[in-house]
Amino acid sequence: MKWLKGVFYFFVVITVFILSGYFTVSILLKTGGTVICPDVRGNNVDDAKQLVQDKGLSLAVVKYERRNDVPYNHITVQKPEANISTRKGRVVLVMVSEGPELIRVPLLTGYEIEDVEKALKAINVKIEKTIYVPSPKVGKVITQMPKGGEDMLAGKGVTLFVGTEQKMFYVMPDVKELDLSELSNEMNKKGIKHKITYEKSEYNMRLKPAIEASIPIKTIFKADDEIEIKAVTGG
Repeated sequence: MKWLKGVFYFFVVITVFILSGYFTVSILLKTGGTVICPDVRGNNVDDAKQLVQDKGLSLAVVKYERRNDVPYNHITVQKPEANISTRKGRVVLVMVSEGPELIRVPLLTGYEIEDVEKALKAINVKIEKTIYVPSPKVGKVITQMPKGGEDMLAGKGVTLFVGTEQKMFYVMPDVKELDLSELSNEMNKKGIKHKITYEKSEYNMRLKPAIEASIPIKTIFKADDEIEIKAVTGG
């Protein structure tokens, strides 16, 4: 029977140990108290730390993730969830955004527009807008936005300024009283396309030809627009 008493005392000791541990933990939890976990999602890490500390909690970042829709260093996920009861002293675990993906813009100025289009397509960057400006560097990128070497948000495009042939514009003068040879020389000097035709008229009694132009007086025209000059001589 002695061995039965030994077994009995053993179970009594185990039972007392378990019960004492249970009551100790219960007392600690009750004396520690509970709080409502604040909602820290959307806050930056510094503000979130202050919020949980005010509730008697602490904060720890467990993971960073790339998010295009959440600013850098702002919280995306938390555990325990917001607005639930939790014990004081608990650690709130959070995931934090690294912000949107950034792409380093290559230097594009000085290159042919065809080569630039291929290079941007290879790195999945679109051309937002192409603006053509008069320049001796015809067909080449004059400048760019953003500049080469700057970071740009993924999904955004670049604006290119591309050189195009310079076009000269002139205002048509009153040619009726001008000398035909002087008019032709002036047009040649300025690179204005023109064609001179001669026509006889018995009504022109003047010694020098009467000049008529295909474009009305004071009309703006481009240098590469061909002007027809009619010289009417006496019959």
